[in-house]
Amino acid sequence: MARIKYPKDFLNQTELFKIIKAKHDEDPLTSPITPFLTQTGIDMDKDDTNTDKALENDTLYDKNDKKGEDYTQERNNLFRPVAKRLRDELQFLKKLYADNPKELGSWGAQVDDERIVYPTDFLLHTQLFKDVHTKHHSFPAGSSPLALFLVQNNIDIDADLVKTTKAEAKHNKKEQAKRDAEKYSELRDKLFKPVMAHVRMIAQYLKGLYVGNPKELGDWGYTVDDSPRNPRTRTVTIAAGSTRTIIAIKLLSEVKNSGKTELLLHKGRTAGTEPMVLPVAGKFTIRRGWGTLSVVNENQRENGKISYKTTNIGRI
Repeated sequence: MARIKYPKDFLNQTELFKIIKAKHDEDPLTSPITPFLTQTGIDMDKDDTNTDKALENDTLYDKNDKKGEDYTQERNNLFRPVAKRLRDELQFLKKLYADNPKELGSWGAQVDDERIVYPTDFLLHTQLFKDVHTKHHSFPAGSSPLALFLVQNNIDIDADLVKTTKAEAKHNKKEQAKRDAEKYSELRDKLFKPVMAHVRMIAQYLKGLYVGNPKELGDWGYTVDDSPRNPRTRTVTIAAGSTRTIIAIKLLSEVKNSGKTELLLHKGRTAGTEPMVLPVAGKFTIRRGWGTLSVVNENQRENGKISYKTTNIGRI
């Protein structure tokens, strides 16, 4: 059976719609999809307008997404060196307070089993630096326990505060750009989702119209694949004390009980009186006429599982 392969990315989806509309607009009076559009109430001009608006929002999404990436890079370039020096400063203080590492808490650091826990959240990390900076300046000039380390390693902690403040500003801009990108993404999807639904509906109509030659859909921009599909393996759950019908099981393939409780297999869509018992880890080869099974789980407490190969690839 021929299958229609729809593009997955947004821009190719919009291009497909534009091709369909251009083909239809060549002569709307004789267009083969005109009766279908009339019957379903699909307005191609409205869809075209919404597609253009969706493309505008997609451009704004890309712009803000890129801005967010740029702000993230600028933020990191500012704060990473500060974070490295902060780690060195706290490790020095840890050695200074070796007899009482909990004293690091007065500098804003969280100590867990004598190990300093560094925040993974960016703003909590910058706050830790600001706490250290504040604590350092709470001592009279030159008397801070950190002073000698800063001088010895040529660290300007006040300059690091300036960089931290700038990094926080970049972070806030990054977060705003992220929110804006999400907003435009949602608007884009809201506008185009109905259009793409119409694209699929038109495809199914044309597929029925050109049932003898589905390749005709290629003139409308659709990609048609009529190559055979390999069966795929599925595993489904049979709820405790319930029956489930499984269809389109591949002939001569094996059905396996992949759960922890015995299952009963009945031929067809209803449970009969002579089921095939499928023990745990047991297998059953599908014979002709057994492509549809009613699977019964009589265990009232344990869910069952069954694995099988199916020829049903789903409706496209």
